[in-house]
Amino acid sequence: MSKPFKPIFYAALAFALILQILSNVQAQTVEMKIKITDSNVFIEGSFKDAQTAKNVTNFSFLKSYTNIENLGARISDVNLFDKNGQKINYKKLGEGEFLAESGFAAWNYKTDLSLPKNTSAMAHVSWLASEQGILMFGDLLPEFAGKTSARVTIELPKDWRISSVEKRSGENVFEVNDVEKAIFYIGKNWREKEIVAGSAKINLIISGEWQVSDDEVALAARDIFAFYEKLFGARSFEKTQIFLGKFSREVKVGRWEAETRSANITIFSSEMDFKTQSLQRLHEQLRHEIFHFWLPNGVNLAGNYDWFYEGFALYQSLKLALAANRIRFEDFLDTLARAHSIDTLQSQRVSLLEASKNRWNGANTQVYARGMLVAFLTDIALLQKSKGKSSLSDVLREIYQKHSFPAPRQDGNTAVLNILQTRAELRPIVEKYIKGTENITWQTDLDAIGIESATENFTTKLKVKANPNGRQKDLLDKLGYNNWRK
Repeated sequence: MSKPFKPIFYAALAFALILQILSNVQAQTVEMKIKITDSNVFIEGSFKDAQTAKNVTNFSFLKSYTNIENLGARISDVNLFDKNGQKINYKKLGEGEFLAESGFAAWNYKTDLSLPKNTSAMAHVSWLASEQGILMFGDLLPEFAGKTSARVTIELPKDWRISSVEKRSGENVFEVNDVEKAIFYIGKNWREKEIVAGSAKINLIISGEWQVSDDEVALAARDIFAFYEKLFGARSFEKTQIFLGKFSREVKVGRWEAETRSANITIFSSEMDFKTQSLQRLHEQLRHEIFHFWLPNGVNLAGNYDWFYEGFALYQSLKLALAANRIRFEDFLDTLARAHSIDTLQSQRVSLLEASKNRWNGANTQVYARGMLVAFLTDIALLQKSKGKSSLSDVLREIYQKHSFPAPRQDGNTAVLNILQTRAELRPIVEKYIKGTENITWQTDLDAIGIESATENFTTKLKVKANPNGRQKDLLDKLGYNNWRK
């Protein structure tokens, strides 16, 4: 009589074991101490939960991020310990990858955080210089399965200070909810200013001397944040942080790199030739990066849907620049025309969905250019169908409000496409230009809003028609054609 029940019993036992493993994988808490010395960081840590220590034998670090490779090579002098403090032997499987002979409970190691040779990496990974540095826990701390929280103590050089949106529980002691997203700005000789933007607080950190004053930076950040808060109809984060710094070495005029991670914006930039140009560039940087506080950082969406949150951020940044009279309508059209020229000249065309998967392997330009064009066509289609009563703003708001935390985790491409495809006028755009690889043929769409397109020497040119009719004028106004009059 017992035989028929054995498969059921073993299945139930296996299921219970899976649940136990998953509960361990889903979250763990660690204690960490970080000591800063010169360009090296000494880190020691331990699991708070003894059960976790029994199950973990892999000690590994992030190998690459965006197009920055070989991050694991920075890790050295690794030691692993059991719960009694006895050393555990391990094998080095590769740079930043170690396999212990048995489960470990504690560890220490050293990380070389010398300034990256590629200056663009300064906005994306951890580094240390003589008077400042950035600790990005995603590449600095070990990777464990599932979400990891931590209680972190940071020991700084004399006269250095630290700034973070993470919760403080003591002097230089922080309770970090998710180590993968945590960023700490450390150093001296920078300036800080707190801004109240809408219902949120922004901590602004400025390093170096700029043509643009600190007050001008603060005013731009406040106004842009307030605009997006009104657009999305909700606050993304209670407290945010923006760091503005200069590259460690001389770079070309106008070059900049930025990243928005969780509630942190990191911008490194060079100066422009004139103050007016520097102020314009600053607005461009902030318009794009502050958008990311809401999309994608404020929604619980996963996967490679960069075409949406990067391309649509570019387009929405243009719309905001028009609304704020930072650019002319001619500038707006010129930017879209350049994107169309880039997209038309693509020799190996893939869908936006595929381009997003390979963004850092040569498809980055397509993600931005074609993504922005899709956002523009989406805006036109919505404005035309609704006679100016609905626009891209309504779609962005719906995506944010439906998928903002604590909404359940979903695939980003599926979630965004589902919302786009509920509108019949957007389905051809999805099929031809997002899922498909067709050349963007937009003259019919442009004609509806009174814009003409022409090609000269493989370069697209856009201009407003000489005599748009009444409906075309109305839709042009909705795009921002007459904002300069306000």
